[in-house]
Amino acid sequence: MSPLTIYDPETIMIPAGSGTVGRAPLSRPPKEPFFSSGRLVSALLVGASLLAISCAMLLLAEIALGLVGLGDDEYIKVDPILGITHLENKWVDFRHEGFSRAKISSAGLRDVEHQLAKPAGVKRIAFIGDSKTQALQVNIEDTFVRLVEDSLNAQAGTTEPERKKFETINFGMSSYGLVQYFVNFLARVRPYSPDVTVVVYHIFDSTENLPKFGTVTLPAPTLSLNNKDELTVDYSFMDGWLYSDGAKYMIASEWLRRNSHLFQALSADDFMLRTTSKWYMTIFTKFFSPFSGSFADAMANVPLSRLGDYEPKRKAICDETRALDKLVSHDNIWTWSVKPRPQNSSNTGTDAKDDFRLLHNAASADVNLAGRVFRMLNLACRNAGSKLVIVTLPAPDNMVFYFKEIKALKKLAEQEGITLIDANAQFPSLAPMEPSPLYYRSHFSVAGHRKMASIITAGLKPILSQ
Repeated sequence: MSPLTIYDPETIMIPAGSGTVGRAPLSRPPKEPFFSSGRLVSALLVGASLLAISCAMLLLAEIALGLVGLGDDEYIKVDPILGITHLENKWVDFRHEGFSRAKISSAGLRDVEHQLAKPAGVKRIAFIGDSKTQALQVNIEDTFVRLVEDSLNAQAGTTEPERKKFETINFGMSSYGLVQYFVNFLARVRPYSPDVTVVVYHIFDSTENLPKFGTVTLPAPTLSLNNKDELTVDYSFMDGWLYSDGAKYMIASEWLRRNSHLFQALSADDFMLRTTSKWYMTIFTKFFSPFSGSFADAMANVPLSRLGDYEPKRKAICDETRALDKLVSHDNIWTWSVKPRPQNSSNTGTDAKDDFRLLHNAASADVNLAGRVFRMLNLACRNAGSKLVIVTLPAPDNMVFYFKEIKALKKLAEQEGITLIDANAQFPSLAPMEPSPLYYRSHFSVAGHRKMASIITAGLKPILSQ
């Protein structure tokens, strides 16, 4: 057999002796179309791999944030009756002032679990208030609401939970004002059949009864008076917020705000950067401006029906408010004038006196309306077999209008048979911005809650012994 005489990968060799030696070009395979099934399968495999890797990274981030206790910042949901309330069964980490980690109860209270039916032989005490009563800054067991229960049961010699004689329930919620205290009692507190209802009253609570147009506030029911001086709860101002993109975003994102640590962490960072960083807002605005129209369209389609059928409950509250208002006195409880405190020569002129007079007139109108609300609440409590107690929280010693407001509330308490516990008078006096171990910044520390608990416990004992 003749050997091959030439090796060339591009040549088909003809054995020697065949009479022909030369090159023959190799046939090339046909080109594969760009959108061929092979390339499509490859692209799908790559896409699926990237998606799987992204999902795995997100899952790992969720697990990691959960293990280290980050990403549990959200605790607010939209409530069509009260404006906002807590996300039920939600773990919450609070680090903005003090620290706490606790689970919101199944009823949406920042408290331990309570059954709706009052246990036999137990006296129930319901606490209604704002963020100082909610007390996110400390653990639940360190709040004055829990400490009052512990103290009362210890004094009664019943420290075992199953044998306790007193039970306290915390209905406090951040940003609530007097109208929400009143509506909260009608809608949520009353079904628990409290023997005592404690309103923890804070400075500025009386200023939140009427809508403040042009100000940015969280949604809340307000009051309205018609030309016949008839008072009722008004939801029109709150409904304007419910139809906004902000409210609908809260409704649409509720599942993520409940369940995703990563979403909550990113939302918290976004909120912080929005309020502290100009460059972040500039970049954010430029990046998302092309999508703003799509976002607005998506938010417009979020149905408020997700909040349930709330109109019948609203109507019942408004009807009951009108009925209660017809049965209570409308007499003023602020019946004196307050003179300005001259501190330097610049504030003794006519303009300063006029400004003070305007502030005085606004304060007296707010407090007189607050007295009317308290009269309605007191009547609603009596009808439900509950004793109304007002606790006036401490304030800095330059709050002259607040001290006169407390004086007016004491006058109201004497007229209406309401018990008033003046915690402001029993708390150490503080100058504005003066540091104190009883506070973190504006809210009570653990020591502050203990001080409040001792004041409230002492004030409740005469009532509970009856």
